Amino acid sequence: MTLDSEFYRAVERLFVPGMGTEHVGPLLYSLVRMMRPRSVLEVGLGYSTPFLAAGLKDNIEEFRADREVLKNCPDTDQRKSLLSSEYYATDYKPTLQGIDDYSTEGTSAPKALEVLGELGLDSVVEVHKGDFRGYSKKLNPSVLPFDLVWFDCGALPEYVDFIEEYWRLINPEQGMLLLHYTYWHVSVERNGALFATLISGPVANEIKRQQLAGHFVSRFELLSLVEPHKTRQGSVTMIRKIGPASMCRNESFESQVFQIMGTKPKPFARL
Repeated sequence: MTLDSEFYRAVERLFVPGMGTEHVGPLLYSLVRMMRPRSVLEVGLGYSTPFLAAGLKDNIEEFRADREVLKNCPDTDQRKSLLSSEYYATDYKPTLQGIDDYSTEGTSAPKALEVLGELGLDSVVEVHKGDFRGYSKKLNPSVLPFDLVWFDCGALPEYVDFIEEYWRLINPEQGMLLLHYTYWHVSVERNGALFATLISGPVANEIKRQQLAGHFVSRFELLSLVEPHKTRQGSVTMIRKIGPASMCRNESFESQVFQIMGTKPKPFARL
């Protein structure tokens, strides 16, 4: 499946303008396709749910096709030259775990299952109806750790509670957490006049603060995407856990290139 006109017609009735996820859905699909997660968690079902599920379904089809390439194509095949045979030695059977209590006013969560069924995507999704708080104990241990988590539920207290309970359940090797609405639109005074500006909200700022406090041994990195044309629901912060191989090394570019390649490169530009 691709994100074709049929797909968009089906998911259109899940779209709630005030939720601000019209661009988040395709972003999540692309991340799923690129990361190939085996276990995905979404808290707060709705417009984004079919995009996550479609990414997993397309991954399954691509995985099977790639296995055939590795098995039957000559070594000169361009696709085969890109693939890691070790990766394909393990079966790929991904799932999306969705948690929602359907309590948010105006939510399209109850319709999500109907749309998933119409698109043939319900086979990769397991929905849990309830409050996410404390629900981690009810999940089947086989779905852990989560490789990709999308959290879009509630306000500051819910974000704090979620991270406290679920951060440890995210894969320490490149597992990723995405949080919605992390930048806030505020007014600031300059020369006696008020100007609107976007600032990193308390959640995003605290994550940045902890990353900086970790220095070279920080076990995560982050990036925020901001929609400057929105006053609310216009940002996504992505936190990626990193293992030793991805942690920052306190060695210069020139030193590393010389150690690896034995040549002295042009100095790297200062950013």
